[in-house]
Amino acid sequence: MRPPPANLTLPPWSEQTNAVRTYLAIRDGVPGTAMPAWRMLGDQKIWELVAYITSLASR
Repeated sequence: MRPPPANLTLPPWSEQTNAVRTYLAIRDGVPGTAMPAWRMLGDQKIWELVAYITSLASR
């Protein structure tokens, strides 16, 4: 993929202070990348994904 997917175990994605940024990337997608929008998941599921992503930093 061009550009390659983000490493979710590294900052800024793994930082709790960037939770809103991660949420928006999931909900709205990331223009210019292969990351599509996932609005169909709904707010609750997206926040659950954000919590999981931020937990990756502590592993």
